[in-house]
Amino acid sequence: MINTIILLSLCFRFGTTYPKEFARRCGHVHLTISASQDTNLELNWITDCTPPDNIRPDYIALYHYNLKDRSEETPPLVKIRASDHPSGYYKTKIKFGQPWLPGNWEYRDSLTRADQGPHCYPYWIASIKGNDIIDTRCLGIQPTWMNDNRMQIGTQKIGNLFIPGTHNSGAYVGVPKILENYILNQDRSIWTQLVHGIRYLDLRIGYYENDGFYVNHDLVRITKVVQIFKEIRKFVQLAPKEIIVVDFHRFPYPSNFNSTLHEKFVSLVYDYLGDLALPPGGLQVGKGPTLNEIWAQNKNVIICYADKAIARENYWLWQPLYQHWANTKNVDTLKSFLSRAIKEHRVTLNPMFALMAELTPQPIDLFFRTNNLRKLANDVNRKVTVWFRDEWARDVNIVATDYFLGNDIINVAIEANNNR
Repeated sequence: MINTIILLSLCFRFGTTYPKEFARRCGHVHLTISASQDTNLELNWITDCTPPDNIRPDYIALYHYNLKDRSEETPPLVKIRASDHPSGYYKTKIKFGQPWLPGNWEYRDSLTRADQGPHCYPYWIASIKGNDIIDTRCLGIQPTWMNDNRMQIGTQKIGNLFIPGTHNSGAYVGVPKILENYILNQDRSIWTQLVHGIRYLDLRIGYYENDGFYVNHDLVRITKVVQIFKEIRKFVQLAPKEIIVVDFHRFPYPSNFNSTLHEKFVSLVYDYLGDLALPPGGLQVGKGPTLNEIWAQNKNVIICYADKAIARENYWLWQPLYQHWANTKNVDTLKSFLSRAIKEHRVTLNPMFALMAELTPQPIDLFFRTNNLRKLANDVNRKVTVWFRDEWARDVNIVATDYFLGNDIINVAIEANNNR
């Protein structure tokens, strides 16, 4: 298994590096995973060139190894002519599935150590011009990206940091097959999300008299919260410098989620995560604390709570975190909404805010079985990568998406934070 990943794309020509700005334009590559159930690998590359610096790739190829590390090329898994796909996207027939996590990051209760730093799956994309390699990059995990980049990002305030997140993070498994396409927003566990580099978890909670607390998608219960708490706790133990924002954003069931239920739930959360929780104290002022200030307290889980009164009564809970949600299935409408939200966001009691960068089925879609969550994620995820990479990288805080492996938001966030 390959154990290295290229974080910042470098372009090589017989050992000579192309100027860095070229890597951000033509031929800059990344891999994604289709949100469809086939989980096909997708090739992505930048096609926007500014003459006369017109270094357009001839070919885009997929390998099981880094092409730059081999003196002799073995046949690629896929090789396409870039000019045949002017959008800079190609969906392969190679299925990603649910592979083991590299770097000893596969979850188990007995896990006590995992390898720090980024790690690669055995899939590498390359852009090629003639006999020259423009760019290569693997599909990989970023389990410790905050610590890996601590010298660059330590002085940034939490409200200014670009934090990759997931929408309805706990909605990844646990419902009847017939409901999956309209209930599940993810296809990876909380653990796998964290290992890949997700640092914001959006959770909605329901309570059932005989079964306890569950993660819900609206009124549909999905999975018990205790397993999610265990995975968060285990991850923080293995990666103690990673800062996780846990947002208990709604309590949809029962409709009268009263103070007694809140107290019972808060007690459960405290049992599993209380000793890891960063108390807000005076830290919710302005853009919040810097990462260095958070690390100094050795408490790296920020728990935001939708009920203001309950948050005030518990010193370790943060006030509600505002989510900007377009509630649309139209890509252009979503982009316009997000652009306005970035410009018009106002400071609240919580220094952080989230842009919900996903499309939403409407009631008519449920009736006619159209525009399911997987389809809508495929419609927008590639565009989300472009928007936040090329237009909004310096202006955002939390960005949450559906089927997050269908975009490159984690790597976009890491590079943006290093460049701020």
